[in-house]
Amino acid sequence: MRSGLAVSRRDDLVVAAVTVAALGVMATNAAAAPAQAPWIWVGWAAAIPFLLLLSPSVESWLRARVVAAPALRVRVPAALVVIGLVAALASGTVSWWRVALWPLCIAGAVVAVDGVRTDEYGGGRLVAGALALGLAAGAWDRSFKIAVPGGTSMGFTFLTAVALALFLYRVVRPLRTLDVRAALSRRELLLALAAAAAVAIVALPAGFATGFLVFNPKWHGVAHAAAKLLGLVVFVGVPEELLFRGLIQEGLSRLRGPRTGWIAASLLFGLTHITKPTGLPPAVDHALRLNWRYALLAAIAGLAYGWVYRRTGKVSASALTHGAVNWLWSTYFGR
Repeated sequence: MRSGLAVSRRDDLVVAAVTVAALGVMATNAAAAPAQAPWIWVGWAAAIPFLLLLSPSVESWLRARVVAAPALRVRVPAALVVIGLVAALASGTVSWWRVALWPLCIAGAVVAVDGVRTDEYGGGRLVAGALALGLAAGAWDRSFKIAVPGGTSMGFTFLTAVALALFLYRVVRPLRTLDVRAALSRRELLLALAAAAAVAIVALPAGFATGFLVFNPKWHGVAHAAAKLLGLVVFVGVPEELLFRGLIQEGLSRLRGPRTGWIAASLLFGLTHITKPTGLPPAVDHALRLNWRYALLAAIAGLAYGWVYRRTGKVSASALTHGAVNWLWSTYFGR
């Protein structure tokens, strides 16, 4: 019991440190760009629920509240729907059909979780819930982006959908295998970093051969590099790994076995990048919107992320690999 409490306190401290660091970076960004400051803080408001739900203490407190007041199962998702709609209308950049898609996806995610009548989830229900959350995350991901630490940006709906995922699968009806503990053991840390190195060894030659990668260093000092790594691990790695490894790979593994689930989730992860123009060579027609180079390299990286998840059982470990790979790519080899 004492060991468990010590681990929870350690995770709480890590989450608190990350939250404070992220707040500091965003405050600095807001001061440097006064015109963008309001939207930077909107981004922070969207990130707060996601960050807090990574804390074991907050998770336990919320779980007790939901047990005492079951109506919160519906009220919290409903509040997220309202917040998202208000933000979309205020931004003026979101088309009407995307606005309409948002509440439907949220409702689908809630049904996928609250419809469970057993102590454990079936693989099909996990995949269905992940797809609903994925659609919610991308509802207007490119129309309304917000700045996050590390010089990158994420969609408002993306962060909100991930907060909902944590609420549903860690609070409302906990998924036993979804381990998002922030603190990693030495073994987990080494596995995560070794996998990132393996991705570099395999993906760099492939990236240069296909024209996706170029040597283009963007080093702006240690502080900037640290903030960038923080942003990529916490705001990119954790959310994407929660959906693809914690839900999709886990669900497919329950349906077809661990190896098939691992490979299938990695291929699906790659395919989700095929419509993104990132890294397309200048000679390529961007209007084609089929970026097989990005999809191929993302699938290769996805195999490494899934391997780390299989070996550690932790979303946070594969998120570290994910963030480290993205950091190396964007710092030295991005266009």
